[in-house]
Amino acid sequence: MFVQRVITAVIGIPILLFGLYFGGILWSLIVFCLVAVGLLEYARMGGSGLYLDYLLVSGLSFFFLTYGKLDGTHLLLWLVFQLFYYMLRASFSGMHNFSSAFNILGVLYVAVPFSFLVIVREQYGLLWTVFGVVVTWLTDTGAYFGGLRYGKRKLAVKISPKKTIEGSISGLVVSLVGSIIFALIFGQSVFKLALMALVLSLSAQLGDLVESALKRERAVKDSGSILPGHGGILDRFDSLAFVFPMLFTLLYFLT
Repeated sequence: MFVQRVITAVIGIPILLFGLYFGGILWSLIVFCLVAVGLLEYARMGGSGLYLDYLLVSGLSFFFLTYGKLDGTHLLLWLVFQLFYYMLRASFSGMHNFSSAFNILGVLYVAVPFSFLVIVREQYGLLWTVFGVVVTWLTDTGAYFGGLRYGKRKLAVKISPKKTIEGSISGLVVSLVGSIIFALIFGQSVFKLALMALVLSLSAQLGDLVESALKRERAVKDSGSILPGHGGILDRFDSLAFVFPMLFTLLYFLT
């Protein structure tokens, strides 16, 4: 398992960094693939009652919408038409509009948050996108090793039995230290980046817990197997789904 994780990281990380550095269509294509695979994984976890056509059409259309410079009018039109699509799809598939609303959650949980990976890169540049990724990675790493070393008290035993309060605090501390170093290297405000790191670190941990709760409800161990040793796209990028919408919000109000 460990060897598989290392091999996947050695292959995957350079691809992500390459796309992130050059941005534009290359980064958008990578994120598009993440969204598409994430939607397929979500459909797999959902079982019967999932409308794959709805997930892909509504989810991927939102991604293209964000790449085309998202504004209020386009967003409103997208919300209306994807809702109409869902209601018609559900009505002519057995009239289980509410019980099959899990479909709508899939679009909002996968396609919308992941699209902010492109929005932040396009609107705020490489530096802030890297900051979001680094804080997320430091949080995950700090929480993992802090939990192994100091973990005693359970954080959310019904959702993820292995996570501990000590691990969570370790993730916060490591991300805070990393943000200070990041600020000093790139000439940013230490206070602002430290504050942002704390908010993003909490968002990353909440994203991880939400995905764990989703898998537990659906009785699956991993969302997929496309990343050997790591599971699926949703398993590996669940934290980023919460981090980047929050990062965009912070940048919008603080810069």
